[in-house]
Amino acid sequence: MSRRLVVQAPHQLGWQEESPPTPGPGEALLKPLAVGLCGSDLHVYEGQHPFVRYPVYPGHEVAAQVLALGPGTDPGWLGARVVLEPSLTCGRCPSCRSGRYNICHELRVMGFQAPGAMAEHFVAPLEKLHRLPEGLSPEQGALVEPLAVAVHAVAQTRVAGLEVAVLGAGPIGLLVAQVARAYGAASVRVVDPLEARRRLAEELGLPAQPPDGSRYEVVFECVGSEKALEGAIRACHKGGEVVVVGVFGRPACISAGLVQDWELTLRGSLMYTFRDYQEALRLLAQGQAQVEPLITHRFPLAEAPQAFAAALRREQAVKVLLSHPDGGVV
Repeated sequence: MSRRLVVQAPHQLGWQEESPPTPGPGEALLKPLAVGLCGSDLHVYEGQHPFVRYPVYPGHEVAAQVLALGPGTDPGWLGARVVLEPSLTCGRCPSCRSGRYNICHELRVMGFQAPGAMAEHFVAPLEKLHRLPEGLSPEQGALVEPLAVAVHAVAQTRVAGLEVAVLGAGPIGLLVAQVARAYGAASVRVVDPLEARRRLAEELGLPAQPPDGSRYEVVFECVGSEKALEGAIRACHKGGEVVVVGVFGRPACISAGLVQDWELTLRGSLMYTFRDYQEALRLLAQGQAQVEPLITHRFPLAEAPQAFAAALRREQAVKVLLSHPDGGVV
């Protein structure tokens, strides 16, 4: 038998035994080497994720090893270390046909609407795997997914030569700030009320400050709260742009009058595409983005409930990682 983590309902987390999965046509059987816990996983646990139905089988930030292949696959993938792009798409809708499959009309995401990687073994489409370059560790590989989120968000707008603020010094915010810096922003400032988070930003070479009424040309909202979104709007110069990256668990009220009167652009950013994943891998391999300093806690896979408990202590935890008992991070 094989074990898989399941959130049966809000605040109900446990293990489920199942028959070992078998890869079908075009699929691979994988052993997770390192799996990250993200804010969206915590939203699921707390009953605040707007786009899931229970039970939920988490795990979408993952580096893994290919153990077996289904029919019709390239045998050259056997044994490869890979990272997972967890989006499952229809390939038929207008978004998919235009290349924007991240907003597929029938989008499902492994770890949310489809079973994820917090398991002893899991199956995924081979086309959703990216090879982990030599020299990158499984820990780094597990954080390619959030880095791809940051790449996609920054690519939504122009930052080169502009003054940029990032609201929220969690993993996504810190990665967005690093990508904006790599893409030539004139200045990048991380804004967070927590001193410990600001200190981590500064350790990454990113100036940080508490909210103070300063104005910027581009503001990335990376918190997912009404207060932060309103703050992002008010932190813009007239004619500026707000990119909404945070995941919201409930509707938000904002000063729409300011959006209109200041001619602000309010833009959403969801997930990533193949190109964003490849760019995230490039930034990591070339040292233009750092992910390992974000890791504050490490647990073996068997201690996943304890890992969730640690991640819920948001003032102490930034990124929590799980590892497989037979390989992966130590």
